[in-house]
Amino acid sequence: MAKMFGKEYLLKTFSKMGAKLDMNVVAFVPGGGAMCFREQKEGTKDLDLVFLETEDAKAFAECAKKIGFLRPPRLESEYQLMNAYDILENADGFRLDIFSKTVCNALSLSAGMQRRAEPLGMFGKLEVVLVSNEDVVLFKGITERARDADDIAAVVRSARIDWKVILEECKAQSMEHKWYGLLYNKLAEIEEKHGISAPILRELLKLDRQVIVLEAYAEMLSRGMKKSDALAELRKQGFNTSELKELETGR
Repeated sequence: MAKMFGKEYLLKTFSKMGAKLDMNVVAFVPGGGAMCFREQKEGTKDLDLVFLETEDAKAFAECAKKIGFLRPPRLESEYQLMNAYDILENADGFRLDIFSKTVCNALSLSAGMQRRAEPLGMFGKLEVVLVSNEDVVLFKGITERARDADDIAAVVRSARIDWKVILEECKAQSMEHKWYGLLYNKLAEIEEKHGISAPILRELLKLDRQVIVLEAYAEMLSRGMKKSDALAELRKQGFNTSELKELETGR
């Protein structure tokens, strides 16, 4: 079982970093670290940190190396796919996952997320900010790390969650990559595993099916299929009249 590190360890690490940094940087903490400081979990095996500027991420990574952090000789597959700016680990086995602007090649630290975040404190030249409970749920809802479902359940049980905020942020960040299906699947898992029902499940499923039907329809037309035949095929696949209405009217 991986060693876990609690908030006292995190605070000491922040202090060491802040004392060694050559410039002022702001680090946003979106995952287990934020949960530790809100007493939602006792510890985390790694700490995600997101920086708005690549220059800040670089400065932080270089500073971490000064206090003993190194690139691990081997990374598990889940870490290799994260598209982190850098991943560093110290002799204790504590890992820093450093991101520039975007986390796990997925969600970006939007203006809304920045507004909802709350400051943890200043540690020398390092300012640490915790993302909101809602955004912790969203970040963990679209990633494929072990224990994400358990972490989301812990957040929901300990805080009053504004599910509308999560849904609207998911919509806002689904212009290029559609996150509805991933978030739906994770929240459905939590309902089955922990008995927690998210009120946005039905809307997420509806949005995901809209994406699926539009992509399937476009793919059929690209293969030269007639519009009427494509619609007939989609009906066979289980899409209803309401879901096909915009395709039938051409809008």
